[in-house]
Amino acid sequence: MTEFKFYPHSVVWEITFACNMRCIHCGTSAGKARPGELTTDEALKLCDELGALGTKWLILSGGEPLLRRDWPQIARRLKANGVDIGIISNGYALDEAAADQIVAAGFNNVGISFDGTEKTHNFIRQREDSFRRVINAMDLLHKRGAKFCAVSQISNINIDEMDQMRQILIDHHANAWQVQLTTTTGRMKGMADMILSLENYPRLIDKLLEFRKLDGIKINVGENIGYYGCKGIELWDKEPYLGCYAGTRILGIESDGTIKGCLSMPEDFVEGNIRDRSLTEIWNDPKAFAYNRYFTRESAAGPCRDCHYLPMCRGGCTTTSYSQTGCIANNPYCIYQMELQKGIMPPPDPEAIAEVLARFDGPPARQTGTE
Repeated sequence: MTEFKFYPHSVVWEITFACNMRCIHCGTSAGKARPGELTTDEALKLCDELGALGTKWLILSGGEPLLRRDWPQIARRLKANGVDIGIISNGYALDEAAADQIVAAGFNNVGISFDGTEKTHNFIRQREDSFRRVINAMDLLHKRGAKFCAVSQISNINIDEMDQMRQILIDHHANAWQVQLTTTTGRMKGMADMILSLENYPRLIDKLLEFRKLDGIKINVGENIGYYGCKGIELWDKEPYLGCYAGTRILGIESDGTIKGCLSMPEDFVEGNIRDRSLTEIWNDPKAFAYNRYFTRESAAGPCRDCHYLPMCRGGCTTTSYSQTGCIANNPYCIYQMELQKGIMPPPDPEAIAEVLARFDGPPARQTGTE
C-alpha cells in the first residue's frame, strides 16, 4: 500500500454565495451574497496559500461564480501558483463576453449545470428562460473550441428524462456528462418525494451502465453513486471507489472564508475560518477533519458497520449518508446492499475483497495525522 500525506489536492471554492437562480435542488440555498465575503486581496492571498499547500486542482463555484467580478483575477492567480482550474456555472450569465473571458482564463474544465428537458430544467431552476440560456452557453463555448462537461443532479423529477438529456448534450457538443444524486440538503430538505427514491436508484445505475457502453459522450459517475457489489464495481471499473476524501485530499471553501472538508457538507462540519486562523493552521490541526482522518468501523452504523467493504468505501459519500441518516457512514444508496437483499450476490469473503483491491494495487493507507 502507498502511504500518502494529507494535503488539499482538490478544492472546491465557493467564491460567492450570490446566485441568479433559486434552484429547488440547491444544496446550499444560494441566493444573496454572504455577509463579509472575502475581499479581492484576501482571495488572492488564499490562492498563494493553496499553492504552497500543494493544491493541484481547484473548481471555482458558487452561488454563481460569474457574478463575482474579480473571478478572472482569482483564476489567473491560481494558475500562477501552478493550480489547474475549473469553473462550474449555471450558464445564465454566460454570454459572449463571459465566454471570451473563460477561454482567456485557461480553465482546464468548464462545468455547466443541466437538469433536464426544457420544462423540467426551467422548473428546477425556477426561471422560464433558464433552459434557453444554458443551451446558448453550451453553444458559445463550443463555438470557441472550449471543452465543457455538463453536470446533472438526478432526482425523481428527471430520472425518466435521462435518454433525452443525453441526446441534448450530444447535440450541443458536451464532451462529458457528470451525473450525481440530489441530496436532502439546502432547499431539498423536507422534499423527500423529489429525492431519488431507493426504488429508482437501481434504474439510475442501470442507465449509467447502459450509457457507458455507448459512443457520443463520456459519462462521469458522481461520488455519491455506486460503490461495490456487482454493478457498483462495474461502474467504478477504471479505479476503485475508496471513500470520501473530505479533509484528507479534498477541501471546501465558502465565500466568507469558512472551511469544510467538502463544500457540500452541512454546517456541522465547519473546521474554522481563515480570518481567525490561516488555512495552513486549520489544515494541519491534528484535531481537524476527525470524522475522516480518524475513521473507524465504530464511525459507521446500520448495514455499513458490519460490511466487509467498509474499509474501502467507508460508507460512501459522507454528505449523502449524513443527510439521509444523521450518520457519516450509514448510506441507504448502496447498490451492494440492495443486491444482497435480492439475493444477487453473497456476502463477500476476505479473498473476494483482496481480489478487488489487487486489481488496483490496493487503496492508499490513511494516516492518523499529518506529516
